[in-house]
Amino acid sequence: MPSDLYGPNVIEVNGAAMLLTTTGGGVAVHLTAAVDEPGSGRGAVLDFNFDSDRNDRAGTLADYDRAALTEPRWSQTTLCGRVWAIMVGGDGGTIGRSGEVAFAPTCRRCLAILDRHFPRPIPDDRLTLVAQLAADAVVDQRGFAEIHDVPGDQLDELRRTVRALIRKRTGTPVRTHVINGVVYVECPAIHHQRRDEGMREAVEAVDAFLKGERAPRRDQDWVTSWSTWGVT
Repeated sequence: MPSDLYGPNVIEVNGAAMLLTTTGGGVAVHLTAAVDEPGSGRGAVLDFNFDSDRNDRAGTLADYDRAALTEPRWSQTTLCGRVWAIMVGGDGGTIGRSGEVAFAPTCRRCLAILDRHFPRPIPDDRLTLVAQLAADAVVDQRGFAEIHDVPGDQLDELRRTVRALIRKRTGTPVRTHVINGVVYVECPAIHHQRRDEGMREAVEAVDAFLKGERAPRRDQDWVTSWSTWGVT
């Protein structure tokens, strides 16, 4: 390929090329994998897109290599299962006069599926302990818990482990979610059972305020910090 022309707009994922594509009707940038058998897929753009007397995209494709972009090497659908329209513009500029340039996917479903292409992180030595502490806080105390300072590569496994521990002990649904790096664990059934305790604490706090006294300080027994339990 001539050095002054650009090929397909791809990112490399664990050694495999993924084409950045658009469905044409949305704003999300998708990922499309290469086919296993060379020549059995479709091109990043259609051949006639380079034909100046048939399509207004031709003028914007001047910096792209025609043979590379029309090579039938890409799957018919994106990672998330959508039929895609055309490659998203990259280093060579937009594809079409109203096209866009992008260098990373934005489709959440594609990104979620993309995780499967990477090796699963090795669980940290403290994961089991932290998960057990959080499960104890949920089951034995308040029906909810927070886990702070969890490394990003440990989040998914920690959430799975906590949910499994609580479901095994209670047989009830458990929800976990992450906000600003904090893992929140909630078991609605247990929280409902503990609501009287929460109401009592609220009444005591209001009573202290009305008397001009300092409200009773409660231990944050529902909070666990990953960094506290470093294993040496």
